[in-house]
Amino acid sequence: MFSGTFLLGKGLGLAYDRTTTLAFTAAGNIELAIATFGGTSGQALSGVVGPLIEVPVLIGLVYVALAWRRKFAAGSVTTAP
Repeated sequence: MFSGTFLLGKGLGLAYDRTTTLAFTAAGNIELAIATFGGTSGQALSGVVGPLIEVPVLIGLVYVALAWRRKFAAGSVTTAP
């Protein structure tokens, strides 16, 4: 989700800041989808265990986003309306 959304934002010509925010939002919405199944379901267990995996992964994605930041051209800063 993160990589695909990041590449989509880059392809659409969005600014780095907006693209990064979009990518992290898409990656975090997976947790919301799990929560819709209810508190007593097996998916709820995933919702509890998920953050234990998600937090280190998101920290790693911060480093990926910072590395990709260098690939954005400084002169191509545009924002969507």
